[in-house]
Formats: sequence, C-alpha cells, structure tokens
Amino acid sequence: MAAGWKAGLILSLAVVIAACSRGGDEKAVRDSAAAFYNLYLKTHPIGVPDDKLREQLQPLVSAELSDLLNDAAVAEAAYAKETKGESPPLVEGDLFTSLFEGAESYTLGACKTEGDAASCAVDLSYTDKRDNSKLAWQDRLYLVREDGKWLVDDIEFLGTWEFMHKGKLKDLLTQVADEAENPAP
Repeated sequence: MAAGWKAGLILSLAVVIAACSRGGDEKAVRDSAAAFYNLYLKTHPIGVPDDKLREQLQPLVSAELSDLLNDAAVAEAAYAKETKGESPPLVEGDLFTSLFEGAESYTLGACKTEGDAASCAVDLSYTDKRDNSKLAWQDRLYLVREDGKWLVDDIEFLGTWEFMHKGKLKDLLTQVADEAENPAP
C-alpha cells in the first residue's frame, strides 16, 4: 500500500513540475515576443533595418533571422549602388507586419509551445491619419529556443491587403537577397 502511495505522489509531482515548466516556457515566450514588438513600436522601421537597428534586434532574433536581415541589408546596399539610388528599395514599407504603414499597437494572443519552437498570434492595429479609420489584423510570430533563450525566428503575414507582403518574413528576406544577386533584366 505504501509503495502505491509513493508512486502516486511521485507521479503527481512530475505532473506539477511539467505544468510549471510549460507555464515558465509560455511566460518566457510571451516576454520575448513582447520585447520584440516593444522595440518595433519604439523604432518603427521602414524597409530593411539599418545597422543600428539590426544590432538592437540581434539579442531578440534567432541567428538565422539575424543572418537573413544582414543579407537583405547587403542586397539593398548593392541594389542602391547598382541603380545609383534612382530605383525604389527592394523592400518598401514596413518589413515586420502585413500592413505597408506598419502597426501602432499590438496585443499578444494565444501562444503555443512545442519543444524548442513556439508561435503566438499577434493582434495589430494602425489608425489612418487621413480619415481616422482604424485597421486591425493578425499576424503570427514564430520563436525558437537558442542557447536557453526564446528568440523571434519568423513572422507570418496574415493581412489581406493586395499590395503587401504575403507568406513569411524569412521567405521575403531570402527573395530580396536572391533578387539582388540575380536582378531582372
């Protein structure tokens, strides 16, 4: 009888520890997502971030995303030099949201964690200054755990505007680097 009681206690403790660990992961994921969006709102970057902003983003984003941002910046610089600055940049408008003008506020929705990957729904909004209309949409933020920290790894653009980014941020950045290497004739 005592052995059964001990086994039940051990099992109960294991369940509690696992639940606390998941809760800790969710808090860490949400904290990392909030840190990213707080920096975004503070800096409101347009196009590929400059050196200074990429440096600020580096502790918040995965190594892969950081490399892609750097590759896109190199591509933008090469393209600007090639076109003598007479063509628009490869990435126009806001890079980190579905809306060209970007977001003015965000609210983190539900986050899901599975192993070393997580995703969060992000409700975003923007108020058009011309007519005071409010636009609201949702994008999805993807995070990965690197060296024990949760870092932003990708953004899925879920807005429905015709002339804005579609798909995911990492795909867009890869396309920018490829386009600069192989410009259209």
